[in-house]
Amino acid sequence: MIELKDLTKKYGEFQAVNDLNLCVNKGEIFGFIGPNGAGKTTTIKMMGGILQPTNGTVTIAGINMQAEPEKAKSKIGFIPDRPYLYEKLTGMEFLKFTADLYGVSEETFEATAFKILKNFSLTDWADELVESYSHGMKQRLIMSAALLHDPEVIIVDE
Repeated sequence: MIELKDLTKKYGEFQAVNDLNLCVNKGEIFGFIGPNGAGKTTTIKMMGGILQPTNGTVTIAGINMQAEPEKAKSKIGFIPDRPYLYEKLTGMEFLKFTADLYGVSEETFEATAFKILKNFSLTDWADELVESYSHGMKQRLIMSAALLHDPEVIIVDE
């Protein structure tokens, strides 16, 4: 499901990730553990298509991220460490916005959105502005959005 081959990222002379090779198969859960500055977030951002590697490849569900980034990203539910939310949207509007980005049909959205919000205890807040959400509620909303399109791979940064 996730394959990293000779993955390298440099920032000028500083090498954040050096020739990383990794394969995470379907159904496996994998986590990076290491000290600050070890390259964990950099690697995760390359896996999610947010950063371009200096060298090497990222393959998600058999799709090369560099060759077909939109197709590869459509297979991912990405949960960043510092999510950006549109604070002036309601929770449901934010989910609809996300669903539209992923090409989720109206029928699928209607069938899925409330179910996901219920699973994350956000149904009572669906029509409230995101700016009124607590930090934990915002995190749960981001998780809801990441699952909305039924991704094959979920990538979480902290």
